[in-house]
Amino acid sequence: MDVRIMVSAEDQLAALESLQEWLVDDGELRGRVTGHESPPPPGALGPVLDSLLLALAPGSVATALATALISWIRHRGGAVRIEIDLPDGRRVKLEADRVRELTDAQVRAHVVDLVAVLTSDASAPVGTDVVAPPASRTGVDGPPATHG
Repeated sequence: MDVRIMVSAEDQLAALESLQEWLVDDGELRGRVTGHESPPPPGALGPVLDSLLLALAPGSVATALATALISWIRHRGGAVRIEIDLPDGRRVKLEADRVRELTDAQVRAHVVDLVAVLTSDASAPVGTDVVAPPASRTGVDGPPATHG
């Protein structure tokens, strides 16, 4: 399954390029990440990188992605927002500011929570706020979960 990763930051293009390099440097994610370009805006000479596509396979790839995203966010200097579109129509949102202040235990907890969201079935009950630590926020949007 392919997921689409979008970044909102002060310099969006630089942030996307940085994240792409960060993900490609991870051995488990290398070869799974491609840039998605939108047509050039009027007056521009070429297409613009607007998101990343990642082939998310069962197993440890979700853990590698979650770990890489949290790690990348921790190394950023300012606020950043990441949105991940899942194939079932759900959208995972990570909003972070001051995440350098998180403890290792908090980081591990966020990785576990993000992996759970990335690997959960769309029919599984998922709340709108999956994680809400003081320095960051993770949530899931999309079709309402059904309880079976």
